[in-house]
Amino acid sequence: MVSVTPSSVAAGQAALARGNWEEAKAAFESALAAEETSETPEALEGLGLAAWWLDLADVVFDSRERAFRGYQDRGDRTSAARMAVWLAWDTSAFRGEHAIATGWLQRARRLLDNQPLSPEHAWLSLRAGIFALLDDGSPDEAEALAAEAIRVGRELGLAGYEVCGRALHGFSQVTAGRVTEGLRELDEVSASVLAGEVRDYVLMGLSCCYLIAGCERIRDYDRAAQWCDRLKASCKKWGLRPLFAVCRTQYASVCMWRGAWDEAERELSAATDELAASRPAMTGEGLARLGELRRRQGKLDEAMAMFDRSVSHPIASLGRAMVHFDRGDFKGSVEFVDAASLRPEFDAVLDQALSAATLARPSTGELAGVSGRTGRDGVHTESFGFLLAELQSVARAMPDARW
Repeated sequence: MVSVTPSSVAAGQAALARGNWEEAKAAFESALAAEETSETPEALEGLGLAAWWLDLADVVFDSRERAFRGYQDRGDRTSAARMAVWLAWDTSAFRGEHAIATGWLQRARRLLDNQPLSPEHAWLSLRAGIFALLDDGSPDEAEALAAEAIRVGRELGLAGYEVCGRALHGFSQVTAGRVTEGLRELDEVSASVLAGEVRDYVLMGLSCCYLIAGCERIRDYDRAAQWCDRLKASCKKWGLRPLFAVCRTQYASVCMWRGAWDEAERELSAATDELAASRPAMTGEGLARLGELRRRQGKLDEAMAMFDRSVSHPIASLGRAMVHFDRGDFKGSVEFVDAASLRPEFDAVLDQALSAATLARPSTGELAGVSGRTGRDGVHTESFGFLLAELQSVARAMPDARW
């Protein structure tokens, strides 16, 4: 029997499956250097994925743009669409260019028009869904796109896409205020991932991140703490550096909830430095959370400086409002919230403000009524206007407040 040596492309694919990103990168570079022209788009795609895990942005963009063109030249619309979806994510994560990311998503949609059902249809729905949820503030649209990813995954027998779709679906439900249903789905998804039912590292990491993000969105830190240690260990084991750098900023919120402020600072500082070096468009998250840590430590000037550096991140907007409240400037607090977009993240500042005001003025009957009407099973966007109006009314009822 003749021994057949696998091509460099096949060797690179095998290394990717093991999570050995450096070995994969070397194998794909070898394939391209040897001009294995029949497999050039595959080699470029593999190199782009290995570089993505290694946070090599320049290599990512160069490889994936060339792979996109290669698949287009070959007439492979489905593979070109897959690259377009990846480039949408890359453009958003590495460069923060939302308009260009949207353009790549639309290009993928057009390429997949009238094509047979494929994993790429689920991949497009997943990425479009998270953009709808986090960038456009539309949990209903995200939920619909997640349902489409679930459908495609189920019809094609692709458990990874179905599970990740369920994670996005649960995250969207939590964001929309259907907390009980959303958390139930997220818990099931994370158990499935940790049990090894999903083999794709990207889909594994995304599913876990959505759980922690969902818990944080409703301040369910007890649930997040139960999952965080397991997920953190798994991210390290799988070598999921990019996803871990983002998720560890969320883990820091759990540390703050536990009172482990030193650990929270270590996690945030490390994550922010790592993201600044590789994905500068995503550093706002870590800076905003560092600002919140400084606020809780009573270092209000430092907190505001951090919030300003993180620009328009929702946590920074919350933080600015709470700094004004901490200083007794209730009017400034409400104005910061009032000027912000009506997003579910702003429930927290209202809850904290109402709680603080209730403690400060327990005799104010109006505050007691507000406290009894807010509830905690998922306050959502529609409740924002009501709570804001209540907070404005409460603040006006305080004659010595700085209005």
